[in-house]
Amino acid sequence: MADNVQIILIIVVSVVVVLGLALWIFKDRLDIFNFTANKKSVSAKMEKHQDTGITISNNTQDGNGNEISTETANVTIEENLQQGDKNRIRAAATSKKK
Repeated sequence: MADNVQIILIIVVSVVVVLGLALWIFKDRLDIFNFTANKKSVSAKMEKHQDTGITISNNTQDGNGNEISTETANVTIEENLQQGDKNRIRAAATSKKK
C-alpha cells in the first residue's frame, strides 16, 4: 500500500514540475492557462497571446529633423509622406526584458 502511495506521489510531483517548467518558459507568451483534474482525468490547456503589431501609415512629416519611432516586434510602414531634410521613420525590434 505504501509503495502505491509513493508512486502516485512521484507522478503528481512530476506533473507539477513539468507544468511549472512549461509555465516559466512560456510566461511571456501565455494568454490563458487552464488546469483541471478529477478522479478520471487530468488536463491542461494553454493559449498564447495573439501576435500584435502596429501600422505606421498616412503620416506627413514637413520640415527638418522629424522622427516617428517605435519599438515592437511587428511593424508595417506604408503610405507616409516626408518633405524636408533628415526626416525619418524608425521601427526597431523589441529588446528583451532583463
